[in-house]
Formats: sequence, C-alpha cells, structure tokens
Amino acid sequence: MITVRSVVAHTECGPFDEHGEVELPPDSVSEHRIPWRTLRSATVTEISAQLPESNPILERPTLLAGRSVSVRLQLGRSKPVGPILCLYQHKEWWMRPAWVERFCDIPERTQLVLWKSAKAWHVMIPVFCHGMRVDIRGDGRGDNDLLLDVSTNQVGHVQLQGPLLVHRQSDRKVEDTYELIRGCAEWVMLQNGGLGRLWKQTLPESLRGFGWCTWDSLGTNVSEQAIIAKMEEFAAKHVPVSWVLIDDGWSQVENGKLTGFDADTTRFPQGLSHTIDVLKHDFGVRYVGVWQAFQGYWRGVDVDALAGKPESDDDWREYYKQGYSDGDARVEDPKLLVSRSAFETLPNGMAIPTANPECAALFWRTWNTHLDAAGIDFVKVDSQGTLPVLTRGLESYASLGVRHDAVEYATNWIRHEDDNGDWEYAHLAVIHCMGMTPENYWQRCAEGVARTSDDFFPNIPESLAEHAIENAYCSLLIGCLCYCDWDMFWTRHPHARTHMLLRWISGGPIYCSDKLGETDSAPLAPLFDADGNLTHPDGVGVPVLDSLLADPVHGDVPLGIRNTFRGDEVLLFVGLNADAPQTAHIRATESPLTVFDPQTGERVHLSVGEDLALTLHYGECELRILQTLT
Repeated sequence: MITVRSVVAHTECGPFDEHGEVELPPDSVSEHRIPWRTLRSATVTEISAQLPESNPILERPTLLAGRSVSVRLQLGRSKPVGPILCLYQHKEWWMRPAWVERFCDIPERTQLVLWKSAKAWHVMIPVFCHGMRVDIRGDGRGDNDLLLDVSTNQVGHVQLQGPLLVHRQSDRKVEDTYELIRGCAEWVMLQNGGLGRLWKQTLPESLRGFGWCTWDSLGTNVSEQAIIAKMEEFAAKHVPVSWVLIDDGWSQVENGKLTGFDADTTRFPQGLSHTIDVLKHDFGVRYVGVWQAFQGYWRGVDVDALAGKPESDDDWREYYKQGYSDGDARVEDPKLLVSRSAFETLPNGMAIPTANPECAALFWRTWNTHLDAAGIDFVKVDSQGTLPVLTRGLESYASLGVRHDAVEYATNWIRHEDDNGDWEYAHLAVIHCMGMTPENYWQRCAEGVARTSDDFFPNIPESLAEHAIENAYCSLLIGCLCYCDWDMFWTRHPHARTHMLLRWISGGPIYCSDKLGETDSAPLAPLFDADGNLTHPDGVGVPVLDSLLADPVHGDVPLGIRNTFRGDEVLLFVGLNADAPQTAHIRATESPLTVFDPQTGERVHLSVGEDLALTLHYGECELRILQTLT
C-alpha cells in the first residue's frame, strides 16, 4: 500500500523569476489497480494537479521546467529484506546500477527500483507519458519514504495530469522476477503508443554477423585509406567481417556543425559510395553503416550550407516535388538540400533539426535518402540525451518523440530501385546511442538496438567492472524494449576473452574496434560454428537471480549473466572485485543438471541439492551451458 504524504509544486513567477513552493492537496495524487489482465498485482500512482490562481490580477506562477512537482510517498508493508537495486541516470546520457539498504537512500533520477520483501519481489518503474518525466529518489529521512520528481522540460505549465509510477509485486500466479519487470515495461510502453513496438523486437539482420567499428581504431581520423588498410589485415587473418560501422569523423563538418550529407572530401576523395563499393565488392562486407548525431553534429547544423533555395517554403515545396518521383527521392545530386523549415534555432544560436511534426522528417529523410543511394545499410544515431539539455525550458519532452518518429520514418520508408528496376523500401537499421534517458527510450521504436553503457575504454583495464555492470543491469529494463548494444571491444586486450563473451551473451551486436596490426583472431574462434557462422543466444542477456540484489564490484559474488542458447540455459560469470576473489554457485534445485564447459568440453552432473562452485579473480570469466536431466 502506497500512501501520499505530500504534494509540492515548484514554481517561478514575475519579472525576476522568483521561485517558490506551493502545497497542493494530497488527493492530487491517487493510487489504483491497473485494469489490465496481463499485469496482475500491479498498481499505478496518478497525478491530477493544477496550480491555484489566488490573485488573477497578478502574474500567475508556472511550474518549473526541471523539477515541477515533488510527491512524497510512504511504502507500507513492503519493507525490503536485503539490498535494493536501483537503476539511475548518473550522466545526461547513461544509467548505472546502485544498491542501497533503505528507500530514503535511493539516488536521484532513478528509473527502476527492485527489491524483495518478506513475502514477495517488488518492482517500481516511473511512467513517462504525455511529455512528463518522473524520477524516483530518496528523501534521506524516513526509511520507507521516497520522492517522485515530475518534470516537463518546458516553461509555462500550470497543470500536470497522468500516471506517475507503476508498482508490481509477485504473487502465486506471477513469481518470475523478470516477468515482473517486463510487465511493467510493457504497460509504460502502452502509454506511449502501444505494444506494436515491442512485438517487432528483433536483432536487425545487418548486425547479426561479426562487425568492426572505426571509433577506437581511428577516432575522428577515419578515412577510406585507413579503412581499406584494416580490411586487408582482416582478410589476411581470415577474420570474416560481416559489417563495418564508419563512426564519427566521416561527414562534412565545419566548426562543429554539419555542412553536407556526403563524406568529407579529403578523407574520402572519391565519395562515400566508392568506399562502400570497395568494402562490399573487394572484401565481402555485407553491410555498412555510418554515424550520425541526433542534433546533426555536436554543435548542430549549418543551415546556410544545408538549406535549399528559394527561401520561400511554398516555392521550396515545388522544388522538392520536382526532385522526387511519387514522393520518393532519386538522389543524384550529392548536394541535395532541404527546406529551412526543417531546422530551428535555439537562443544560443545553435541550429538543430526541428520538432515541428510537419517538417521534422525533412532533414532525416534527405540525409538518409542520400546515404541509401550511396549503399548505406544502417545508421548509428548518437548524442540523443543531449537534445533535452539543449532545449531545456523551451520544449516539452514530447518533442523528442516527434524527432524519434522522424528518424524511424526516414530509416524505414525510403524507397529506391533494386537491381531489376523495381521500387523497394530501404529499411535502414538503427543503433540508438547516448540515449539512456526515459524521454528517449520510451519514445523510440524497437526496430533496432540501443547502447546500454558508456564507451568501452580499452586503455583503462580497470574500467571493465563499470562497463560490465552498466550493460548487464540496464539490460533488465532496456532489454524489455529492444536488443542491447554493449559496445565494441579489442581482440588484443588484457580482458579480450571476457569482453568477447560479454558481448556474445548480451544477445546484441558483436563487434571489435581493433587498430591496424592489433587483431588477434584466437579469442574470436568460439563465436563461430563449424560452418563459420556467428552464433547468437536466443534473447537478451540479463543478470542471474543471485546477482540482482548483490553488488558484484564490491561483494563476494561475481557478476552472473543468463540467457538461453538453442533452448538451453547459458550462464556467464565474471569476476569484478579487484580486492578479493569471488565465488559463483550453480545449483540443481528442482531437477538434476548437466553443466557443460564449452571451452574444455568437460561435463559435470549435479543431483538435486548439489552445486558447482566457480572461483574467479578480477577480469576472469567462466561460461557454462546447463542441460536439465529428465
């Protein structure tokens, strides 16, 4: 039972932006059960609040764009037994896990809370919808108290209405902890456009083979020459690279702004299409992708360089139609331009793609149509968490949904001619990146993958622990929405095997970013079957039950990740405590088990009640496949 203790509105008013607080009636927030048959034992907390207009003669206060309303809740009889798992936004783009003992210690900007009481598992997920973001945090005082912070990102609001929080607990019908999380995630997604996005959940074909990304190899000094040199090395070492991602540094930019839709002419003197032709025809690469920024480039776009002429939008629309057949572009001019209405300029002078629904797709469609004509098969859309920061106070969080719809439209509904002269849709796959924020991941389509961690830092071996826990625990939530990208790795690295197996068990893309001369093919061999095909688990990798409420960086239990492979359960354990060895236990609880080690071929049979102990030091890992004996 959740009790509303207080509802406080944070306001600004007057010519000097005077800030204040207004106590709103407690019944502004209510709780009720969800009438949804697939979400048993769940309740939703809703808000219906409006600022009072005490004196209409004076200027009326409005809600702050950042922290608009704070709701203090008390959780009744759901006191935790042991640690509480929290997923919280620790950077503007990324989330990580934390474990606390009391609700009042929950970090700010938390987006998932999981704990176990004396009788049940519990999960709480803040609801994002109607352009309203909700964050959970502790108040530092009452053990069973917590706060919900509601924000809009836009000035001028005096009213908030909609769901804030979904809380679900296990019962006799729903005992699976992972199903508790998935059910809540599906309900939140339902509030943001339906479950159709989830039903499309699949790993894109273009990302199913082994890949190579230019970032940790070349950085922004990427060029056709450097890419070809690396591909020659892969060929010599018989590494079957199925896809290549040309990361940041390839595009036409000046002063940090995007100036054109083709590749930089110095680094790619014969154009992007030539590089792609060489990769596909000379090296057998099946798919090629490029990096994009959600705001165009890091400092936006150069409208004067990208915008079409004539200046009049009416005239431009006619110009636009002339270059299209049946509304679809046949790109021949590498300097294809877009209307000025496709952009908006922020108060700081920075220009970005617009959130106007009528024009939002123009920029992305023009760019991606050109990329499709060059032979591009997928895109990585980076810096997604930057836009709510750039537009703070100016636009509702809902504007990001318009922009994500524009990207989805531009990657799925571009038509081109096939080799037979027939029209077909391109369906470019998307890697979403730097967008581990609710206003982004709840408003994206599931057709693609999402990066779930900060960068892989190859020159910092001690970064393994942070990288592993960000990806593993964020996959608990994001894995309900789409497949997860655990980022690239190096094949020649102190923890190469561990990084490789982490990517494999994630279920997402598997790709390296080796520098020239630094590829070691040996760690890659277990990834491929006897026919040379890259293997994949059946779904999304998530932490094992024993790891959910245990900090694997500071405790005595290693990180455990579970998935299935061809129907059999597969477990990966990784030592992450730099100060002491850790021990994992594989138990036969209900049925006898055979535990198979694919590296050595060893099989261990466990009777009911027996367990197998695996001891791991920092950076070490062990993979096991479990087969139930009947």
